Amino acid sequence: MSGSVAALTDRGLRRQTNQDAVLVQELAGGWTLLAVADGVGGSFGGEIASEVTINALRETFANATFDDPAAALRTAYRAANRAVFERGDNEPALNEMATTLVAALVREGSAWVANLGDSRAYLFADGATTQLTDDDSVVAQQVRAGLLTQEQAERSPYQNVITRSIGVERDLEQITVTPVTLNPGALLLLCSDGLFRPLTIPEIAMLVRQGDLDAIARELIDRANANGGPDNITVALYRQPIDTITE
Repeated sequence: MSGSVAALTDRGLRRQTNQDAVLVQELAGGWTLLAVADGVGGSFGGEIASEVTINALRETFANATFDDPAAALRTAYRAANRAVFERGDNEPALNEMATTLVAALVREGSAWVANLGDSRAYLFADGATTQLTDDDSVVAQQVRAGLLTQEQAERSPYQNVITRSIGVERDLEQITVTPVTLNPGALLLLCSDGLFRPLTIPEIAMLVRQGDLDAIARELIDRANANGGPDNITVALYRQPIDTITE
């Protein structure tokens, strides 16, 4: 039995355009694909890069059958990367465009999550919150190296400087894919940084506790905007069903 899904994107209050893109797609074999792409700020063509990336994922998985979800995600990421570079090669004005990409394949209580950039995936299950992805950013590297605390990183003027993304490396070698178990009732959230920067993670955890996923997506974006809406805001949600046994 597949879970419920929802997706929503919003320009926010301070940006002139929305450079985010989102995808929720039901696939053959009972798989569900979720993805969020955030055009890199300051990079010309970020809006196009995120759109090209999401379209490449959609096309890659449209008629695909696969046994290895981690390998399938890596293939899709490389296809998206090629598509962004090919568009830039054909249109020189776009040859520096780039985008983050966080994506998940979900089926039968399991998920596989991949990420490039500083969009994120979170798991909310059994009263706990787990960040499933590591940011590819300068400040995240400094935190992991012990050079900054998490609080210092959140105040850093360099927190939006990312180190890896779609459209930066022509040969996309290392793509980490994390397997995740989804217990009954677990909620998987993919989001751009326009959500988790204006909101704290405990605030997000409170908002996703219960209710219809479409309403949760709307509330998450409304709360981010209420806190200033400094960036584009995008969410993709998947809730694992709670199986009911009847006699």
